[in-house]
Amino acid sequence: MQSKEGFTVRSELGIFRGRLSAKGRFSAEANGFRLRMKEEDGIVKAKLTSDPDRWAAAETKQRFRAASAEEAVPMVEAWLDSISELVVSSYADDAEFLETSHGRIAFYRYNTHLGTEPAIFVHGGPGGESNPANARRMKLDHPVYAYDQLGCGRSDPIPDIDSWTAADYAAELDEFIRSIGAPKVILIGASWGAGLIMSYIAGYGTGRVAALVLPSPFLNARTWEADQWANMHEFDPRLEKKMRKLISVKNYGDEFRAGMAVYDAKYLFSRKAFAEYAQAAASEPAPPVAMKLLGPSDLVCEGTLRDFDTEPALAKIDVPTLFICGDSDEVRVSTLEKYRKTVKGARMAVVPCAGHVTSLEQWDAYSESIRAFLREYGL
Repeated sequence: MQSKEGFTVRSELGIFRGRLSAKGRFSAEANGFRLRMKEEDGIVKAKLTSDPDRWAAAETKQRFRAASAEEAVPMVEAWLDSISELVVSSYADDAEFLETSHGRIAFYRYNTHLGTEPAIFVHGGPGGESNPANARRMKLDHPVYAYDQLGCGRSDPIPDIDSWTAADYAAELDEFIRSIGAPKVILIGASWGAGLIMSYIAGYGTGRVAALVLPSPFLNARTWEADQWANMHEFDPRLEKKMRKLISVKNYGDEFRAGMAVYDAKYLFSRKAFAEYAQAAASEPAPPVAMKLLGPSDLVCEGTLRDFDTEPALAKIDVPTLFICGDSDEVRVSTLEKYRKTVKGARMAVVPCAGHVTSLEQWDAYSESIRAFLREYGL
C-alpha cells in the first residue's frame, strides 16, 4: 500500500517518487523523464515527457482503466518498461567518464535523485564490461552506478598490463566510490566482480560500505579451480580425464573448446534453452585482459591472478552480506556455504535451474533475492 506522501512508480526508465495529491494528481522526474498521472472518472491518464537536454523532446500518453492512480501503478510500470526497451536499450548513449590515477573509466548512473545509499555494480571477467541495462532493470530504490574496469568496455586500456594486479583494480574501485561522494555504498559484484570487491575490502575495509551482494563469487583461484574439477568429475569423469590431458600439453584448440562447450552447457548455463550461449562462450577466445590475468579458460588459472586469494578478507566483513549462486553453478554450493558461515549474519540464496550466469537464466529469482535482502536490512 502506497501512502499519499510516498507514492512510487518503479520502472526501467527510472524510479519515479513523489506525492499523490488529494485530487489524484502525481508528478515526478527521473533520468531525464517526467511522469504525470491524473485520476478522472474511472480512468487514470498518464503522460511521459522527455527532457530535451538529455533526449529528443518527446511526449507520449496512455489511458488506463483503474479506479485510482494506486490501482493503475502496475499497468503504468509495464507501459514505462515497454518504452524503456524501445528507447533506452536501443538508442541511449549515456556513458560518462571519470579520470582516475591510471586512466579514464566509463560509467553509467541512474536514479541519482533518490536519497538512499548508492548501489555500484562491479562486473565480472576479468575482461568483461558493465551491463547498464541490468542496472536499470533491477529497479532498486537506490541511485545505481555501473562502470567498466580499465581494459574493459569503453574504459581506457590498462597502462601496463604486465604489472597490473587485483590491488590496482581495488584502488580504481576506491577512486570511483570516492567520486560518488556518498558516505556509504552498496557493492554488488558477480564472479570476478565479487573477487574485486573483496580485494577492495582487504585493502580498504568496510568503512564506506553499507552492504555487500556477492553472486557466484570468485574469491580464490585455487578454490575456483578445485570447484571446476569437482564439478567435472561428478558430471563426466571421462571428460575430466580428457580435459586434464589436453591441459597438460597446453592444447587449447578445437578439441579443448568442444569439451568446454559440454561443461559450460551444464555449469555456466544449466538450461537447454541457453545451449547456444554455452557453445558461443566456449568457442570465443578469452579477452586479452582475461588471458593475461586469469588464463585460457575457467579450468586453468595460470595468469597473474594464479595466486589470487581474498578468502581471508571475509573475516573483515561487518556489514550485511548476501551470497548467491545457481544450483548448477561453477561455484559449488558447498563453497558458498563455507563463505556464508565465515561472515557473521550473512545470507545465502541458491537459485534453482541456474548455472554461473544466474542473472541471465533466472532473472526474476536473482533480482528479487537482491531486493528482498536490501528490504530486510532497511536499505
